[in-house]
Amino acid sequence: MAENDSPANTPLDVHAEGWSVLHLYYRIDRALWTSLDEKEQEEGLEEFMALLVAAEQEADLQVVAQGVIGKADFGLVVIHPKIERVQRLTQEVSATILGTCFETVYSYLSISEVSEYQTSTGEFARKLIDEEGLAPATEEFQQKLGAFSERMGHYAKARLYPELPGKDKPVICFYPMSKQRGERFNWYALSLAERKRLMGEHATSGRRYAGRIQQLVTSSTGIDDWEWGVTLFSKDLKAIRDIVYELRYDEGSTFYGLFGEFYIGVRIEPLDLAKALQL
Repeated sequence: MAENDSPANTPLDVHAEGWSVLHLYYRIDRALWTSLDEKEQEEGLEEFMALLVAAEQEADLQVVAQGVIGKADFGLVVIHPKIERVQRLTQEVSATILGTCFETVYSYLSISEVSEYQTSTGEFARKLIDEEGLAPATEEFQQKLGAFSERMGHYAKARLYPELPGKDKPVICFYPMSKQRGERFNWYALSLAERKRLMGEHATSGRRYAGRIQQLVTSSTGIDDWEWGVTLFSKDLKAIRDIVYELRYDEGSTFYGLFGEFYIGVRIEPLDLAKALQL
């Protein structure tokens, strides 16, 4: 049997196909934009706002626009079950009048997934037997196992089929990351049991931010330059700073975490585009 848990022992198959997730960051060529006459600018804004509104209303397509601070001007988070739709949206953006004034600063493609480190129903059942001394035939055992299975089912579904948050979490942080493959610390040389222990510690720390942070973790091994993409949605900047700071002290991050550049943005509603980007 492979290292991953058996699909029969997980609420959702860890090999199930997830959704395509794209992060796009643009810099506005303001010299080019200001070279357009007033009518072209008005048409360009109306065209682009209409594109965003239509994208937000399209079934199965999730799009969040953001004003990016520092490293770019404008960003998009895009989710769709089909990669073809994601690709087409990138070209729809580029084909607009405003899109012709965009220069791509950074893009990151990944897919949603069920974590291979999620505790299986079988593992939880063994814990009930070994650590709590419960017999499988007892009502308490069955109730605890049923509640766990339901909870993990919801969690796995949220990981595989994510829903982007609404206006209540306007601050967005994205960063890519990988696990260390060094001579001394090599994540992939660890046993599955050890990796699960380390990721369990990481998850416990993260749960303390429930309500303050909504997290989207996606897989990009073989798809982009890093192994995972992490997106954090929050009401305020401090919550993002706090969770990233705290999680870096977890053993799994301290010895094995490698991090790319961080991008911070603030959610933009389509009709606020001109004001937010000062166009």
